[in-house]
Amino acid sequence: MFVDEASAERLCFSRSITGLRQDSGHASSNVQRKRRCSWRLLLVDLGVNWHNAKLHHEDEFCPKAMTQTDDSVVSPLPEGSMIGLVGGGQLGMFFTQAAQRLGYQVCCFCNRDDEPAASFADALVCGSFTDSSAIESLIAKCAAVTYEFESIPAETLAAIDQKVALMPSLAVVQTTQNRSFEKTFLKKHNIPTADFSFVETFEDLVDGLKTLNSAAVLKTACDGYDGKGQWKLQGSEATNELEQVWVEVADRKCTLERLIDLDFEVSMIVAGDQHGTIETIGPVHNQHVNHILDTSWIDHSVDEAVASEIRKIAIDIAQQFKLVGTLCVEFFVSKDGQILVNEIAPRPHNSGHLTIDSFSLSQFDLQALAVSGHKLTEPVELEPAVMVNLLGDLWTDGDPAFESAAETLDCDVFLHLYGKKEARPGRKMGHATIVAPTQALAIENSKRYRDLIRQRQATNNV
Repeated sequence: MFVDEASAERLCFSRSITGLRQDSGHASSNVQRKRRCSWRLLLVDLGVNWHNAKLHHEDEFCPKAMTQTDDSVVSPLPEGSMIGLVGGGQLGMFFTQAAQRLGYQVCCFCNRDDEPAASFADALVCGSFTDSSAIESLIAKCAAVTYEFESIPAETLAAIDQKVALMPSLAVVQTTQNRSFEKTFLKKHNIPTADFSFVETFEDLVDGLKTLNSAAVLKTACDGYDGKGQWKLQGSEATNELEQVWVEVADRKCTLERLIDLDFEVSMIVAGDQHGTIETIGPVHNQHVNHILDTSWIDHSVDEAVASEIRKIAIDIAQQFKLVGTLCVEFFVSKDGQILVNEIAPRPHNSGHLTIDSFSLSQFDLQALAVSGHKLTEPVELEPAVMVNLLGDLWTDGDPAFESAAETLDCDVFLHLYGKKEARPGRKMGHATIVAPTQALAIENSKRYRDLIRQRQATNNV
């Protein structure tokens, strides 16, 4: 199927300035964007034939599974079906747009109507995640439900799972929303991870440090992210110093993990469908600043044996989970060559954002395809790219100079702002994807882009 210019332009708008209410900050020309998006649309259509697919409108929906013609064949949800989304953040916003491109509607269940995904959703359920009437309203509207973050009350997900297909499954999110459960899962399946012990009391902390006999990181079992809920310990702290740490822990359950002599960090995006297909993207090289992801790119410099083992471990995790949906496995690679799973996110991940502008299928496309019952095809990297996170710090002295910075670079810059009303230091307000002919040039231009934003902003404020 060939794509007309109007269709290419519609997808181009979604791809290049997703989340913006106006066009502000992308450098590529309309012709360049049309060319790239037409190419991408053609590849996507060859893979799943979105627009011409026969979507079995006549089949009756089965509440706990996708439409099935027999015990082994899963058909896609009928076009126009409503998919539920728990959570209203930027991951949900990108998922919503991906599902809508497939012809589906999305009902967003979130706390407020001004969250990023809420303004794009076809239907909205606002309320507390423990509000039983809100939960029932979501269930009544939807043929299937997915989620965009894991810190959701277990009772809420269990109530959804009883009446409608939840993807990824209840077991996946229950395992990964608790670090202790996750570590137990990894150990049970002989998946390599850092040495660890469980900590529920101050005495457990003291004993754990003695057992590890090394520097360690204390992490809360639940709700820790971007460095929150973590304490780095040298293993030689005096009792009073450890007592102060335990005061900050406030009796929360934790894991104590051996500190890794780190060489680099990578992640692997993994997607599984209802037909048993598993696809991967990565390894993605990740650089952090102040414990928050700063930049990511597909790392082709990783030794092939290392990359193959990372991919194998990620697929093993997906298979153990019987994954339907998208998840991310984060890895530490130590200086002595160990490949260790750090943690698992049971949904799309910040490090996979570059796939929106540089792959035939993004991590959100894969999530939407899997949840709606389509068979996945391999996501193809089209161009080298680097994702740069844009934190609230950039707004300290006024609006950042995104557009003028992009115009200075001799490459394509795709700006994605999430529509959050308040910019706070450390808060993820958006990201930019820098696309270039080579990976080295993309990395170089990503550094220049951020420097130029700061320079232009400083100049404007003089």
